[in-house]
Amino acid sequence: MNDAVTGTGNDLPPYLADLYRANLHPLWDRYKRITPREPKPRDTPFIWRWRDVEPLLHRAVSEVPIEEIERRALIMTHPNFGGDTATSANMLGAFTVLDPGEQARPHRHTGAALRFAVKAEGAATIVNGRWCEMHSGDLILTPPMAWHGHINQSNRRIIWFDAANMPLLCALNAHFFEAGDPTNDDFWKVDAGEERIWQAAGLASPEAATVPGCSPKFHYPGAATRDTLAATAPGADGARTVRYVNPATGGAVMPTLDCYAVRLNADSPTRTRRGAYTSMCLVVSGHGRSRIGDAEFEWGPNDVFTIPSWHWVTHEARGGEADLFVVSDRVVFERLELLREEWR
Repeated sequence: MNDAVTGTGNDLPPYLADLYRANLHPLWDRYKRITPREPKPRDTPFIWRWRDVEPLLHRAVSEVPIEEIERRALIMTHPNFGGDTATSANMLGAFTVLDPGEQARPHRHTGAALRFAVKAEGAATIVNGRWCEMHSGDLILTPPMAWHGHINQSNRRIIWFDAANMPLLCALNAHFFEAGDPTNDDFWKVDAGEERIWQAAGLASPEAATVPGCSPKFHYPGAATRDTLAATAPGADGARTVRYVNPATGGAVMPTLDCYAVRLNADSPTRTRRGAYTSMCLVVSGHGRSRIGDAEFEWGPNDVFTIPSWHWVTHEARGGEADLFVVSDRVVFERLELLREEWR
């Protein structure tokens, strides 16, 4: 193809100059860039180590009064996104901290979000008027446009891991936010005892506020997850995997966030796999390592690492079993019929 068409000469060809002035670009010059043979994500595998995050999280308590902010959270921002608030292509992950007696004011948003309790005995999240106690290992859903706030009624500092799909919604120009009234004490006046009864029975009140397309079950206790993992038959590689599901559909808990609990067998690498979606992994317990593409991470409790799209990955626990909490955007691609996965 000649220089007048491709612009490979020393000077910009007149035709291309005319195109650029009209805010046009030739497809033939950019075809390979916009139609890659396979996904080429901007992000690379990355890890945030708890030993680095924890002291900064505790420091936030003394430096940032909860009354002056929406949430006292530290977002894990991937350096490849140039300052954008994103941990992976379509999700953000964060750690939130509350001191005894503190409240995180109510609000709601179109973004789907969840909280996984790291150190949270005595905390609670209220979701659409339902009291969800938080104990270490619990998963709490805050579905799109569900009013939610957090409270620490204990005498200890509490910490949880957040995951949300705000980067996806912002890319789609579909994010809306609504602040609640921080002076409305009625928001916190919820019958916790009644909710405990419903939770223990695995049921919900017919009057309970639900969100279309999302699980009517907002609280998934960690103790039940651990028991289920122990009772689940391991795969050929020794790993046990369970999916948090919407009991009404048997599918993902929310339309854009898919959650799994994984128990890795000691010193037994998982089968290598890759998928056209991204994941964030929180180490719940144990130690191990993961190979993701060309990167290899050693990890321990409360470390968080990412798996970008279309990267081969294998995990291995070291010195004993290890548990991972995994949240991904897999369900998004499944619903769009764009899901692709491979194993070897």
